[in-house]
Amino acid sequence: MPGETILVTGATGRIGRFVVTDLLERGYHVRATTSRKPPRDDKGLEWRQVDLASDGDLNTLVEGCSGVIHLAAEIGKKDRMRALNERATERLARAAENTGARAFCYTSSIAVYGSSRAVEISESSPVLSVDRDIASEYWALDYVREYGRTKLAGEMALMRVASRMRCTIFRPAVVVDVGQIIGVRDWSLFKRMLASHRHAHHIYVGDVSDALIWAIEEGLAGKGEAGRVEIYNIAEDDRDLPRHIDFMRKAFAVSGDRRYHVVSAPWIIDWLHDFLRFHTLPIRNPLWRMRFSGERLKQAGYRLKFGMAKAEQLALARLAKEAKTGAQSDFARRRSPV
Repeated sequence: MPGETILVTGATGRIGRFVVTDLLERGYHVRATTSRKPPRDDKGLEWRQVDLASDGDLNTLVEGCSGVIHLAAEIGKKDRMRALNERATERLARAAENTGARAFCYTSSIAVYGSSRAVEISESSPVLSVDRDIASEYWALDYVREYGRTKLAGEMALMRVASRMRCTIFRPAVVVDVGQIIGVRDWSLFKRMLASHRHAHHIYVGDVSDALIWAIEEGLAGKGEAGRVEIYNIAEDDRDLPRHIDFMRKAFAVSGDRRYHVVSAPWIIDWLHDFLRFHTLPIRNPLWRMRFSGERLKQAGYRLKFGMAKAEQLALARLAKEAKTGAQSDFARRRSPV
């Protein structure tokens, strides 16, 4: 509870920065890890430089922490994924058990589901094969399949270790901040046209942070069964106007930015593009056809704090401000003497 120390790994990442800020605002002390040179400590915030993939003894890292929010992961380098996403997760969980942490929260991914034969996906849906790479299970590049498999291996590692802690695994959809919502305008024209029809699967980073802290607080309060691992999707796929083109139309209306004004390619073109890229024709759905349920998390008592409607409002407000500032600058240039 407030006043206790929470360890946050991957604290300088997209989600980690939000989590650290939110914990500090709620009165927690935070021990934050980074693999790079750490920032300076601040009130209530203690930084540790750690390479979780290679540092063996993690007991001293976790010692004195009541809970652990494990965000650190390897996303792009295949040769490091197994070490960081699976083995480091297991060693960190063992250290947390050894040092008496009461709650552990691990951030996985919807990538563990691969390309499902079903459209509607819940926590009980089939997942990827962990022991070997089967290309037909996931319409994705090799490193993305490896990411999904090693994040799933991390889930299984936590399940092996959990004994006294109350543990939660979250599988968030596509986590975005305001800048990334706006950033669709920076895609190539081909990608904007090809992908505009897709369901974005966006979930706001502020909601992910809030859900992680909710799970830790539930564990610290002793709710649930000790040693039990709960798994939840974090998704808002049932929201109105979830496609990229839906946001681009609203963004064009407030900003006038022509990059948001595109002709959407039919979905069959997108499907054929994937077929040509991956040279496979499995009877499975690409990510944009799948729908991830957040119902189990609702049933557990959690409701999203913001929602994508609020996140998009923030993005549109930023775009409107940019447009206004740009118009004022143009006006000032025209009025300035030569």
